[in-house]
Amino acid sequence: MFQEKEYKDLRMLTVSQAAKFLGVGKPIVYQLIDFNEIRAVRERGAVLVEKESLETFRASGKLT
Repeated sequence: MFQEKEYKDLRMLTVSQAAKFLGVGKPIVYQLIDFNEIRAVRERGAVLVEKESLETFRASGKLT
């Protein structure tokens, strides 16, 4: 189960971390990025997801 305190101080999460945060698989996270539901950047070959956009998306209830 996801532990909120694991990511408390992080502003950017990997796709794997974002998937765990939302309780979905990595393909769903990539779809959410493609559909501009969450914000992400590519840095040194890695996709990093903005935690604030994940929190906003999760609070919106769109995932249920």
